[in-house]
Amino acid sequence: MFSGGSTIIEAPNQPGWTRLKKREREEKSGAEKRRVDPEKMGWRWVEAVLPLGIIAGMLCIAGNVQYAIHTKAHGRPKHIGNDMWDVAMERRDKNLLSSSSSSS
Repeated sequence: MFSGGSTIIEAPNQPGWTRLKKREREEKSGAEKRRVDPEKMGWRWVEAVLPLGIIAGMLCIAGNVQYAIHTKAHGRPKHIGNDMWDVAMERRDKNLLSSSSSSS
């Protein structure tokens, strides 16, 4: 057997070796101090979900406000992914509508 400070450590092939090493690791990491009663852990998840819910709600509100402002300003919902073709077709449609209304 080896003497390591005040504790006697058995050789690695002895039966109590892993239990002793586990206890030493827990003592070094302070795991025993951090152990929490399972009854207290029941509602701890609410502490994480509540802020995430607030953030998600604020993102939804911001998106709906942008949608409402754009709809009020332009009279229709925003066209997502507008490229040059879409812009040209909108210009063509606008010219066709204005020319048909002026000729009548």
